[in-house]
Amino acid sequence: MPDALLVGANLAALVAAGELAAAGQRVTLLTDGRPPGGHFAGLVVDGVAFDTGMVTLERPASGAQPVPALSGYDPDRRYDWTRYAAAVDRWQAGRVELRRTPTPQVLVAGRRHPDHLMTDRLDVLAGAEPPAPLLDRADPRHAADKTTGKAYDELPYREAARANHGPDVQARLVDPFLDSVLGSAAEHLLARHHRSAWLPLYWPATVAAATDHRPTPVPEHAFWTTDSGLVAQVVTGLHAELAAHPLVTLDHGPVRSVRREGDALRVHTDGAVHDHPAPAVGLPRDRARELLGLPPVPVGSAAPVAVLCCLVRADAVRDPAGCLLVVDPAVVAYRVTDQDAQAGRDRAWRRVTVEAGAAGQRLADSGGDLARRLVEDLVGLLGLPHADPGAGGTGHPDVRVLRLLRAPRALAVPTAASVAADRRSRDELLGAGAVPTGGLLGTGLNSLADQVVQGLALAERFG
Repeated sequence: MPDALLVGANLAALVAAGELAAAGQRVTLLTDGRPPGGHFAGLVVDGVAFDTGMVTLERPASGAQPVPALSGYDPDRRYDWTRYAAAVDRWQAGRVELRRTPTPQVLVAGRRHPDHLMTDRLDVLAGAEPPAPLLDRADPRHAADKTTGKAYDELPYREAARANHGPDVQARLVDPFLDSVLGSAAEHLLARHHRSAWLPLYWPATVAAATDHRPTPVPEHAFWTTDSGLVAQVVTGLHAELAAHPLVTLDHGPVRSVRREGDALRVHTDGAVHDHPAPAVGLPRDRARELLGLPPVPVGSAAPVAVLCCLVRADAVRDPAGCLLVVDPAVVAYRVTDQDAQAGRDRAWRRVTVEAGAAGQRLADSGGDLARRLVEDLVGLLGLPHADPGAGGTGHPDVRVLRLLRAPRALAVPTAASVAADRRSRDELLGAGAVPTGGLLGTGLNSLADQVVQGLALAERFG
């Protein structure tokens, strides 16, 4: 019996396996035929490595507090990983050289501004209509209560955002992005989980100060990448280490069954049987429940995502941007990310991803060519010279389209019902003897930082 049995290929499982092996423990990792690292592993297209859309790293603010015991990580506490940010930072810094990305930008009414959707730069709010009257601090909808307030257990995002931001800010500077990303699913988004769609929720006094050209107490939220501009190298490097480690057994074949046998769970693969009293599980929810003999749970709301991976000729770009978000109903893309600009790399052809959500799905459903439209958006957003629509097969000779990825339900839209269902499912997995990780622990716990904390906590538990 191994010291640790990990069933699944998410980042938490990889982190735990690496930490345990480094400490001299025997580890068996069964990936169930899934790419190690999941979303964070990126992809390689025609020999070019991409992150799938904007994937970045986060670091603690200076003067971070001491890290509490990892056993105290609470999946029911929103953003609990931030208490362990220094541990995440140490783990990241030990694996890759980190480089701060330029401040993302946002396009609003044809003009670029420092981004307000993800980075808390509120310059674009200057001159907008402030919320009036300001929402009273005692009102249960006040954004100060968004992490722990009881009202936020069921409060929809649109209602909370309008109450805190005021109708002008919300309608002009947030709603078009919300509609582009989520479409009709936006009506169901739970306010507490607004960051699942890169949406802000500010205090009314903060919005009022920004609209009045006054300083706000909110610092810019910084993002980081690697020297290569590829965050996926964190995963690929870790996977390579595990594959070469003498204490790690990697099995990439499918898992056939997981059943209780006495005091242990017995896991069958094509070539072996593994017993462990409490294996960690890092699989998609439906797959984990299927293997453990649990019934499926209802599928919640979700939005589609399309990611166009392409190369753009650097010397043709007149309006460069490391990351550009789009608040404009006339543009289908909601975000453009230049991985090489993010890392400050000088390349003749830059790796660029263009992301679309519900707006892209609407275009495709109406018979439009989504790939061509995203190239057209890219041309306008980066200021590429216009060209013959038939040139190069993509509409532009300075853009090489490598692949269009489409996932109809890629972006989960948390609702009060889905959050409750996720918690029930977690409790059932625990009752079956498994140790859930990633999204199996609850809603919104699949972020890179959350999974690093989970992996470190797993290593401490098994060690």
